[in-house]
Amino acid sequence: MNPAEEAYSNTFMPERTYFLVIEHIKSLIRQGLITFGGKLPSERQLMSTLGLSRNSVREALRTMENMGIIESRQGQGNFLINHITESLESTFSLLLTMNECSYLEISQLRRSIEIGAYLLVVKQTTETNLRSLKQILDQMEKGRVEERALLDKHFHDTLIDLSGNRLLKLLSETLSGLVENTIQDLLFHVSSEEWTCLLALHTRIYACLLTRDEKAGIAAVMEHYDFIDRYNLS
Repeated sequence: MNPAEEAYSNTFMPERTYFLVIEHIKSLIRQGLITFGGKLPSERQLMSTLGLSRNSVREALRTMENMGIIESRQGQGNFLINHITESLESTFSLLLTMNECSYLEISQLRRSIEIGAYLLVVKQTTETNLRSLKQILDQMEKGRVEERALLDKHFHDTLIDLSGNRLLKLLSETLSGLVENTIQDLLFHVSSEEWTCLLALHTRIYACLLTRDEKAGIAAVMEHYDFIDRYNLS
């Protein structure tokens, strides 16, 4: 590619370049030629296959790395990875720092995700699968104060995992990372009476899953997040 063509490519087709590289990698995945952890074609190969300049290919790869799709390893090349959760968490964290969203809004989104997950679990899970939630509840009843936040997170992570929806799980993991320290501080300082009330809500969620009660279960999830929001997450 001569200098004039390269300048045109870099100046007028940045979005097209990005999508060309993405679509090529998706094609390789569909063909079974690359999986997570696998090495991508070299920059030279991408340039030759797609008819792009080195700068265009590098910019596209850099964008994909920032998105958590690929990882560049010095002296080895670029590898397909799945660090999208970390990438999304960084994006949300930046939005929080810039006051483009609040902790209350994060909590509201988490609430919606868990309601969606609850409805899926009600429809498809078995009593056997729910035993994991019962085991966590037993641990919560006996656990030490410093274990409360971890066990609470484990309960909700397990509930969402039981939904079988990978996107709900991805979003939940992303948002949980943003409020983890706040929730930990909250649950460490709540009174024994407040913790008893919170534990009762978890027990209700589990009981409603056993009886396939959508309405009462959603109400319990809502009360749980109302409890959290009262502690000034905004």
